[in-house]
Amino acid sequence: MFSSRLVLGLCLVAVSIKVFSGPLVMLEMQNLSSVKTDLQSQTATTDTLKAYELLIKRANDALYLGGYSVVDKSILPPSKDPHDYLSISRYWWPDSSKSDGLPWIRKDGITNPDTQTDSVDRKRLGAMSQSVQVLALAYYFSGYEKYALKGTELIKRWFLKPETKMNPHLEFAQSVPGKNIRRRSGILDGRLIPANLLDGITLLSSSSHWSEQNDKEMNLWLHSYLNWLTNSELGLEGAKQTNNHGSWYYYQVAALSWYLGDNTGLVKAVQNTKAHMLQQFDEQGAQYHELVRTRPYFYSCFNLEALTSIAAIAKKVNIDLWEYATANQGILKTAVEYLIPAAKGEPWTHGNKAIKATDLIKILDRYNQYSGEPSQQTLLTQLLQQAKSSKRSSTMYYRFVLLNPKALLE
Repeated sequence: MFSSRLVLGLCLVAVSIKVFSGPLVMLEMQNLSSVKTDLQSQTATTDTLKAYELLIKRANDALYLGGYSVVDKSILPPSKDPHDYLSISRYWWPDSSKSDGLPWIRKDGITNPDTQTDSVDRKRLGAMSQSVQVLALAYYFSGYEKYALKGTELIKRWFLKPETKMNPHLEFAQSVPGKNIRRRSGILDGRLIPANLLDGITLLSSSSHWSEQNDKEMNLWLHSYLNWLTNSELGLEGAKQTNNHGSWYYYQVAALSWYLGDNTGLVKAVQNTKAHMLQQFDEQGAQYHELVRTRPYFYSCFNLEALTSIAAIAKKVNIDLWEYATANQGILKTAVEYLIPAAKGEPWTHGNKAIKATDLIKILDRYNQYSGEPSQQTLLTQLLQQAKSSKRSSTMYYRFVLLNPKALLE
């Protein structure tokens, strides 16, 4: 049963008059405003109410977090600077044929749990960025300043405080023990910053707890990170990746450029994405770099999530990436349609692992916004119902309800 006092409390909180400091990147203000109006007027659907209640529960849990920082890791990167981000690639394992296990060897699709501990920074970056977004959304919908205060504290500890801040680069991300090389694939870790954090900052910036000085310092950090992505030796190598890693690289450049007001940088990132896409798909829309993986459907969706995210950002500067075509076929359109039959239950001939059709939800929603085809809307509704009824995916469903209400059929 939902708490009427929870929603009523939301209606009684004064709305801040301070305006946002920057643009939203992935979230849509029209969607957020619509949901907020429904909550305040007590006309929200049962699912929206539950989605809001789950959000507030997560936000309340986040209030008790002590904070996250790269200096909390127990393993130092080769630089010996605790402020340098460090992660270990998840699919690498000690070599059992060697007495010391070095160098580690790759087992694609099999995560080594020792790479996901608090001894390195990857898990903390994910938890921090997700917590900031949860707190920012809770603040936006409820108006309660306690959520803005905690979100601001988490951002400041990770990015701004001299004693705890992260240096703005990923030189030591996805390292492999025994291999003393810097890996361009580590840039993938950085996608969590624009994917979760930028819109969180924008929503928090209307609070009195987020100051103009905070904004100035955070933008300086983001500028430095974007400069590293686009000008450093490792960043330039990252731009050459032809699989999902390259797609997420260009997503980061596009998202950061838009957020920082660099439309020239955004347009360049979109043009580079077009060239990048030509190296990824065959005429049927199959993604040959992703189909060789042990989870080909997941990685095909993962890659398209990056590319359709870029398309959403490109639209803000009137570039329609969905219309980019070869042989009179839209590349993104063809790629999505290649994955649709399997989501409908038809045979998937790549790999031997069962697919998770709900992996297509976010991509299909963006495709529907472009195509407006009723049959795809029906499929999206079916996939959302699958997610709702699955214990594993229900959280995703309720988050989707809160952020993409227009995608649901009446």
